[in-house]
Amino acid sequence: MTSAAQILVVDDETTIFDVFGLMFPKPQNVLAVAANGDRALQLAATQGFDVAFVDCFLGNENGAEVAQRLHKVQPNLKIVLMSGFLREERAAAMEQAGARAFLTKPFSFEAAQQIVRRLLGRKKSDNEIGTPLEE
Repeated sequence: MTSAAQILVVDDETTIFDVFGLMFPKPQNVLAVAANGDRALQLAATQGFDVAFVDCFLGNENGAEVAQRLHKVQPNLKIVLMSGFLREERAAAMEQAGARAFLTKPFSFEAAQQIVRRLLGRKKSDNEIGTPLEE
C-alpha cells in the first residue's frame, strides 16, 4: 500500500485551498495550506512534505523565493510553481525556485493530479476525482 502523499499548498488566494482538498482527498493524501511564506515555512519546519504547490505571487512576497526557502528546510521537497500570469519568465522562476514543474492557472484537476503522480512516481488511482471542466 502506498503511503499518503504529503502536500503543501501556498497561495494568498485562499479559495484555492478547497479546490486542492477536492483534488487530493483524505485518506490517500494529507493536505496542509498556508496563505503566506512565513506560515509555509512554519509548517515545513514541523511536518514533512512530498510536494509543495507555491503560487508565484503571494501578495508582497515572491513565490519563487518562498519556494527556495522551503527547499532549504526540506531539500527533498518537490516544488510546483503556479501562476496565471507568468509566461515569459516561467523558466527563470522555476530555476530560481528549484521547481520540478509549473502549473498554469486555471488548471484542471487532472493536470494537478498528473504532476503529483509524476513527481512521486505513482500510477493513477481509481478514486481520483476528474476535473469539473471536462464535459
